[in-house]
Amino acid sequence: MSANPQELKGLIDSTPDKSVLLNLAGFYAKRQLPEKGVDSEVVYDCPRTQVMIRTAVKGTQIGGHFHTVSDEIVIVVGGRGELLINGEWKPVKQGDVHVCPRGIIHDTRALAENLQYISVFTPHLPPGTDINWVK
Repeated sequence: MSANPQELKGLIDSTPDKSVLLNLAGFYAKRQLPEKGVDSEVVYDCPRTQVMIRTAVKGTQIGGHFHTVSDEIVIVVGGRGELLINGEWKPVKQGDVHVCPRGIIHDTRALAENLQYISVFTPHLPPGTDINWVK
């Protein structure tokens, strides 16, 4: 199929405004991680989806929370950690995928080593935040 790129331009509403291919090993190798917490970079953004490449640094627990607008899909790509899923802490490692609908309380912790993962939010997170903390 050959299409004139000018004809399709009106459909493109993403940042970046072209297809993305990332090498995760190279991406993670260049990151300067904080001492604690979560390092996160948005690598794709559009009104329907937001994709972040993230690292929960060893010793970090994010805290229980839920989203009111967005579902979150977490794809573990390196390290080990635990996710709070349906009220239970579950160990996760490379290759695990967690699909968390909006309104479901979840949490992430990386106690023994860094946890590398990709978060896909759909629809896109609203301006400000969609994190609702639970105590």
